[in-house]
Amino acid sequence: MKRKRSIAAGALLAFFTLGVLGTLEVLRGPRSVFFGFDRNLQKSYEAISPGAEKWQAMAALGQPWQTKDVFCLPQRHGFENYFEAAERSSAVEYLLWINGTNWFYCIGFDSEGKVVVKGEGHS
Repeated sequence: MKRKRSIAAGALLAFFTLGVLGTLEVLRGPRSVFFGFDRNLQKSYEAISPGAEKWQAMAALGQPWQTKDVFCLPQRHGFENYFEAAERSSAVEYLLWINGTNWFYCIGFDSEGKVVVKGEGHS
């Protein structure tokens, strides 16, 4: 009888812990592992700095999802600073990557293929 109680208590504790962790992860929104967000891809994006070559960005992030001639995140509201920086930049080409289901990276390159602006966000 004592063993059944400890198994039940352990199962209840595990269920509660998973529930709390799951709730916290969902509350993280589009950067949740439940939505396929890859933290290593995020680190790779963060390591790309202005002046880096286009090939370096592609080596770090893989093939882009889209190529545009304007800065492109799915939503402008809340990310206006990135759009304004892109408008002031010398970028002529923008590459867009997606991380998970709803997190995007946009990097702008000048005519020499160097990073001049970058931004990240969701819709």
